[in-house]
Amino acid sequence: MSNQLSSYSPSTISWITSTETFIMIFGGIIIGRLYDMFGPRPLLIPGTILMVVGIMTTSVCKEYYQFILAQGICTSIGASLVFNPCISALSAWFIKKRAAALGIAVTGSSLGGVILPIMFRQIEQNSGFGWGVRALGFLILGLSTVSCLTITSRIRLQGRQSIDIYKTYVVPFKAPAFAVMVTGIFLVYWGLFIPIGYIPSHAVAHGFSHSLSLYLVSILNAASIFGRILPGVLADKFGRYNTYFGACLVSGTLTLALWLPATGHVPIILFAALFGFFSGASVSVWPALVAEISPIREIGARIGAVSAVASFAALSGMPIAGAIVTHDDGKYWGAAVFAGVCLALGGAIVYVSQMLVRTDKE
Repeated sequence: MSNQLSSYSPSTISWITSTETFIMIFGGIIIGRLYDMFGPRPLLIPGTILMVVGIMTTSVCKEYYQFILAQGICTSIGASLVFNPCISALSAWFIKKRAAALGIAVTGSSLGGVILPIMFRQIEQNSGFGWGVRALGFLILGLSTVSCLTITSRIRLQGRQSIDIYKTYVVPFKAPAFAVMVTGIFLVYWGLFIPIGYIPSHAVAHGFSHSLSLYLVSILNAASIFGRILPGVLADKFGRYNTYFGACLVSGTLTLALWLPATGHVPIILFAALFGFFSGASVSVWPALVAEISPIREIGARIGAVSAVASFAALSGMPIAGAIVTHDDGKYWGAAVFAGVCLALGGAIVYVSQMLVRTDKE
């Protein structure tokens, strides 16, 4: 993509991935309700088709608007139709070990974050950009086909119904525990993607080669594999709110105490590994928190509602950080402070919401 869009600035190109992330997460507000009515398979099959079509089309894109349409919109709609039903189905099937099950499931994105970039770079060097992208498309087609055949719903499906927007999307926010939890998750997502997105450019600014800086993302994702499984297991044993708060607090502290002052190779690599591990819980545990305070037949819609709110944080966090870096003449301390504070404060707010759950029930 860098060759096709070489005339565009990095900030302009980043809007492709930001749009992709936003649509994938925001789609949960609609897809969650559709899941409650029809189950996973009627969503997974068209989602797989759209995702693969988007990826294959991306392989032949030449212009910026083509990448926006293929990767930013088509692929992300398909990914949303695949991702959200999987999370909702797991949340209903598992109760006692729910956080552990979700943690294991979402390690797929971390594992993909390690394997797919390396796979793409190797194929691109030998066969070009187009075949590199198409190879990823064929791999995702095969894996998603397995999901289409194996994922089912535990609850009795409601069938086609009119969607009561007020009851489905407004009433849950009237519960103080739910509203406060969503506020905290929004802040966490606001800060979460900043270190992930800017660690390569930060490393280059401090003496890393371009090729070595790209491997920092693979290191972060590799550590995140364990950071999504272990916190899920601990959450079921020691409390999901406690684990989520602890992971967010440590992630924020690492951002402020390690990434902020880091200038050498060792501390930056160490930060990538530690942040990848501890930030994993911020992705894997929160659906279990939402499911814990939601009626089982509304889990899909409520996880979707939270995803929709979080999507605006995912969309705006990177551009805000980019504006801060530009304002600070290319220095990253302001972006690091913003990210660290959001992570720690968001985790604390989610923890406070636990105290309001009893009030809601009363």
